[in-house]
Amino acid sequence: MKNLVLLFTGLLVLNTAEAIPLHNFNDVKLAVSTGKTIHIAINSAKCSNATKLNDSMNIGLFTPNEMAVLDTHIDTSLTHFTLNDPFFPGKAVYEFETYSITADNTVNLTDQVLDAVSYAALTDKFSFVCKIDDGADIYVD
Repeated sequence: MKNLVLLFTGLLVLNTAEAIPLHNFNDVKLAVSTGKTIHIAINSAKCSNATKLNDSMNIGLFTPNEMAVLDTHIDTSLTHFTLNDPFFPGKAVYEFETYSITADNTVNLTDQVLDAVSYAALTDKFSFVCKIDDGADIYVD
């Protein structure tokens, strides 16, 4: 019975845990360097140069698995297969995105859409910049 109570209590604690916000590059670098998983939430409406995005795609969340940590920035990327790209509805495409978290507390996001068969570029690259805590929120579990 004691083990059952401990198990239930442990599960309750896990379910009530909240993500901890990271407010600057040094916090993110320390978290990543110590093996913690980060989550990047981008609200493009608050970022500069985000005019190419469809209004229906304001918020995106990315949990990177691989990152390069350097003194002045952290880089990661994502290749995502979709049939729901707003510029190519119903067409099989890859969305290739790179994220760079920089020492000036910004997240630079670059996006390009690629054909799913040939990997040929279907769009030019477009980029936008978000400030950490204002357009880009970064969390650690």
